[in-house]
Amino acid sequence: MLDQENIRTVQERANNIWPTEFSYLLNGWILRFCKGVTWRANSVLPLNYWGKNLQGDITKVEEIYRNFSTSSKFMLHDHHSPPELLPALTDLSYQPVMPTHVMGKKLDDFNLKNSDNDYTFHFFDHRDPKWTSALTRLSPNRSSYKMKIIGEIIDRVTIPQKGFFYSQFDSEIIGVVLAIIDGGYMGVMNLAVEADHRNKGIATSLMEHTIRWGRRSKANFIFLQVERTNTPARQLYRKLGLDDWYTYTYYEKK
Repeated sequence: MLDQENIRTVQERANNIWPTEFSYLLNGWILRFCKGVTWRANSVLPLNYWGKNLQGDITKVEEIYRNFSTSSKFMLHDHHSPPELLPALTDLSYQPVMPTHVMGKKLDDFNLKNSDNDYTFHFFDHRDPKWTSALTRLSPNRSSYKMKIIGEIIDRVTIPQKGFFYSQFDSEIIGVVLAIIDGGYMGVMNLAVEADHRNKGIATSLMEHTIRWGRRSKANFIFLQVERTNTPARQLYRKLGLDDWYTYTYYEKK
């Protein structure tokens, strides 16, 4: 598990690599808004707090999110600020939603194998239409509107370095992943594999290619976020060698 300083560093990097459409700074809290698409881009990140009226600032948060026609959500990790925030939210009937593990590892500590098998792998440093189309097809639970907004979020990443990977079999793209590097940390997201090709090492190979790219790009660490209920993904990442760094949970007022 990471200490307070390193957790805040990773949270800052995670915020940078998934840029919102609009943000508002309230006494150290970062309020994020992005047309309601993805919880991370539409919640409060309480890394720091220098306010004097906690209850008043929570009320202000709720007013601002109402103006965006969405519920207020706080993303709380083990060292949110101030420490009194969680009991204050609980007293106001905020409910915990979507507990999430952040897993990571130093890139030099991986012992990689070659598990490509019969699949070919490709890399782009930009959002290629083939990659985007494949991600949309491999994300059946996301509406076309959500995929459009996710594409806009990815396109807003301009300072960090982006890497788009896909695996192909018989001219069909059957797996994709996105990696973004910021400040020596490589965040991995949107890993998806065609259902008929799962349990064949595709996700493992995509991750291995991503790790090699991160090393070539001078990143020092890899991290990713996976919901606690996603047991298969957590098992895959542990098999690759990633460690549990810390957890966070969203608190939402319905």
